[in-house]
Amino acid sequence: MPIAAYSQKAFEAIYYIGKTQNITAKFMYADGYIGACEIKTIDEKTKKSARFLPENGHPDNNNKMKFYHYTTSGKTFQDYFILDGIEDEFDSIPTKLYGRYYYKGVAFSITLTKM
Repeated sequence: MPIAAYSQKAFEAIYYIGKTQNITAKFMYADGYIGACEIKTIDEKTKKSARFLPENGHPDNNNKMKFYHYTTSGKTFQDYFILDGIEDEFDSIPTKLYGRYYYKGVAFSITLTKM
């Protein structure tokens, strides 16, 4: 009798870093499995860290991808990121990515540079 088995796809992690306001953001692009991408932030003033995960696990029709603030406690946060120009798989990995960080309804531009 056959047994169904599922496993994670293999992917290459490509790292980017950027700053906006008082926040340093580190973006991990999962080349080959875009659903595994994530953004980790550190608030330079409070030293608190946060994790942002993809809302849908894939970019929308305009190659934008939203990352929501994730917590294991179930607390709801209103801040999030939207990154532009994200593709499921790049032919050539870009050296810079652009987007916005939204906090309390205000958008702050961010440039992420490949590390």
